[in-house]
Amino acid sequence: MPVDIRSVSRLKFADLLVVDDVEFWDTLVLPDTTTRPDDTIHVVSQFDRIDLLADRYYQDAGLWWVIAWANGLDILPTDMKENMQLRIPSRVYVTTILKKAKLRG
Repeated sequence: MPVDIRSVSRLKFADLLVVDDVEFWDTLVLPDTTTRPDDTIHVVSQFDRIDLLADRYYQDAGLWWVIAWANGLDILPTDMKENMQLRIPSRVYVTTILKKAKLRG
């Protein structure tokens, strides 16, 4: 059965496998998040949530995983601490990578 996922989903970076009629996602191969000159540094406040940061910087809360991936976060409630510095990958770069993934998927 075809799976419809959002164009910005991290699942665009994995393959859907079927074994014995059971579907599951293969290991993700997420995009390179090497530091770029147009990245932003965000200092976490006590009220920040990663999905809200993604909405602020990318206008899409569903891109929270890009920030998590770039900062090595698992996103447990304790992962983001007040005054912690998060690198927000370049919006232009992230958009370009996701467009390429959309063409692939």
